[in-house]
Amino acid sequence: MKKNILLFIVAASFIACNNSGQSEETQEMVAGRYGDSTWTSESTLTGEEMMDSLAANDSVYVTVKGNIKAACQAKGCWMSMDIAGNEMFVKFKDYSFFVPKNSAEHNATIRGWAYLDTVSVKDQIEYAKDAEATEEEITAIIAPKIELTFTAEGVIID
Repeated sequence: MKKNILLFIVAASFIACNNSGQSEETQEMVAGRYGDSTWTSESTLTGEEMMDSLAANDSVYVTVKGNIKAACQAKGCWMSMDIAGNEMFVKFKDYSFFVPKNSAEHNATIRGWAYLDTVSVKDQIEYAKDAEATEEEITAIIAPKIELTFTAEGVIID
């Protein structure tokens, strides 16, 4: 009987020490610099200013701040942001860095190129799978779409 009690205490202690109530992903630090870290956020445009610049040009090189709405759940290889009420898909230059998968609902400053891009059905499906979309959502993707896109050289998450 003493062995059973001792075994129970050891097992309970082991479980308690290894389960802090949060997943490893939740414990991951989100705030920080990702990608090129040689720039500052001092000359940041508002989302409205970026959209005005983009209306007059094919693409614009900017530093802009917004709220992260979602991040790739496969490995953090993309994110979507709210920029002045517009959803913007953010990729990372040369696929050279990633952001934490739990970045959603954090503010971020990003630096790079903003442009409109035609996204193929194949790419839309891949992104939907990365975002853990339902099978219904994935099968509803049937045509290319034009979307606001950003290729970030660096990201600063608050």
